[in-house]
Amino acid sequence: METRTLGRRSTAKALAATVLTLAVGAGLGTGTSYAGGEYEAAAAKPKFQMPFKCNTHWRIDTWGHSPAVDIVVKDNTGSSGKPVYPGYKGKVAKTFWDRGAGNVIIINHGGGWYTAYYHLKEKHDEYVQKGDSVKAKTLIGHIGKTGSNSGDWAHLHYEQRYKTNGIPNESDREAVHFNGKKYTGNGNTWKDVVSKNC
Repeated sequence: METRTLGRRSTAKALAATVLTLAVGAGLGTGTSYAGGEYEAAAAKPKFQMPFKCNTHWRIDTWGHSPAVDIVVKDNTGSSGKPVYPGYKGKVAKTFWDRGAGNVIIINHGGGWYTAYYHLKEKHDEYVQKGDSVKAKTLIGHIGKTGSNSGDWAHLHYEQRYKTNGIPNESDREAVHFNGKKYTGNGNTWKDVVSKNC
């Protein structure tokens, strides 16, 4: 009797271990993703900070284009010309002009994570060029209203993107996190968010 009970327990443990191994191998519930015919672990999201000077106050709106966000100074008083920083170290992947987005900079933060900055005031390569290494507080531009999609009001359209192969586009956007807090969902507003890019 004792031998049979131990045998059943051993079989149950072996079965559970097999199921766990198969789940991990298939990437189920483990933060893995399927890419190019192979399963690979998704890189941890960097600890992004707001792309502005430390202890400044901002308003974040998702409008109808969540997970992207639009950012202005709290109460939208004098956003034009405010300096913009990456909020996390990385390397400039691309700078360009787009008819709708205006002056745009895309930064690669490693592990498939990128950030995008639209409507910048100066020419897209005024402060940084493709291949430049940047830090959290490297000046990359200033808030502007370039491009036809700016609505003619100065703001920063900001995106966090994830893609393991090549530079991601708007279809690769992820929910925006600053200082570990998520800002997402259509039609949401946060009226006073303090930058911790210190």
